[in-house]
Amino acid sequence: MQRLSAHTGSFFVFVCYLFQKCVYILVKAKRQEVESLNEKHLITKLKKRSQKALDQLISSYSAYVYTIARNILGGAFTAEDAEEITSDVFFRIWQTADSLDESRSISPYLAACTRNCAINKLRSKGKDMQCGELMEDILSCGSIENDMENAEKLELISDGLERLSKQDKEIFIRFYYYGERLAAISGKMGITENACKTRLSRTRKKLREYLAERGYKNEKK
Repeated sequence: MQRLSAHTGSFFVFVCYLFQKCVYILVKAKRQEVESLNEKHLITKLKKRSQKALDQLISSYSAYVYTIARNILGGAFTAEDAEEITSDVFFRIWQTADSLDESRSISPYLAACTRNCAINKLRSKGKDMQCGELMEDILSCGSIENDMENAEKLELISDGLERLSKQDKEIFIRFYYYGERLAAISGKMGITENACKTRLSRTRKKLREYLAERGYKNEKK
């Protein structure tokens, strides 16, 4: 009788766990759906030149853009320089709102714009780029058309990252998206800098192959 009771109790706990897991998945999916709809609505309003939509975009993504700019610029530049780039990015978005695609997330486009603006800032001061190639073998730099193409590539890169381990994904994002140095990343993740560098190189190779399979080929190896 006690064994039966214990078995029943364990089964009940397991069922409760499954129920909680299902609820979590459903809630997460619903939240992502709502966020996607909100972003789509925001882009639609931007294309209609809504100042309110621009204000909402700045409110939602200014910290995201500033963080990327600040990390890419590094210690050679001030917070004001990163703020200037942040302003330039949103001005650029406003100027090119007609080219935005409601079916795509806007964050990769913001990341591409920020990256280009930050690199141009570095080059104008004759500074070395903090993150080495900064995906120069993957992304193009310069024009608005480049930004749009880069946004598409960044979305594919995000898809490719989901196929990798959590650690490899985190290293790549910290290095390329947020401009953190390998020494800082390895310290935060508790691995050696060489191990971090090896993982990053391996991830870059996998993503380059992933992009090539989907029509984006490059000459660099």
